[in-house]
Amino acid sequence: MTVTVRALEEPDIDETIQVMKEAWNYAYDTWEKGNYPQEAHDFDMSLNTPERYTASMEYEHGFFFIAELDKKIIGSIRGEIIGASGFALIRNIAVHPKFHSKGGGRALMEYTLDYLKGQGCHKVSLHTQVALIPAINLYLKIGFIPEAYLAKQWWGMDFILMSIWLGSRVQGPGSR
Repeated sequence: MTVTVRALEEPDIDETIQVMKEAWNYAYDTWEKGNYPQEAHDFDMSLNTPERYTASMEYEHGFFFIAELDKKIIGSIRGEIIGASGFALIRNIAVHPKFHSKGGGRALMEYTLDYLKGQGCHKVSLHTQVALIPAINLYLKIGFIPEAYLAKQWWGMDFILMSIWLGSRVQGPGSR
């Protein structure tokens, strides 16, 4: 079974929202509870709406991809390219917990990085919670490096800014 990645389309929205909610609830219950405030988790969950997903798809500088296994959506990744700067920000990535360690997260990241390099991006960053060790390990394996520790960044929680350089203009320590 091979994971495939493609752009999110309108008919995928409801299933993608369900996958995101299940993934985020699992992450909260498994790694974040006791570290990340329930109010913050509830706020994050409230952002998973058809209207927001449609707006993300239609945003000219945005990208939104889904991973599928046997024609079932197992994860997604969303972000934006910041104008013509060559810099992109991954806003979120999630894989349904039943499909962890099956290549979905890696496939989403690699597809996205290839896409962004093709769009002329030289650097891609993301923010992650300190408690999300499996996600951090994936980012490190792909070539992201911790660039900054952001104390009390969001809802009073610490985050790590991780980045990778794609080599089109600038070579950095995490070059790909």
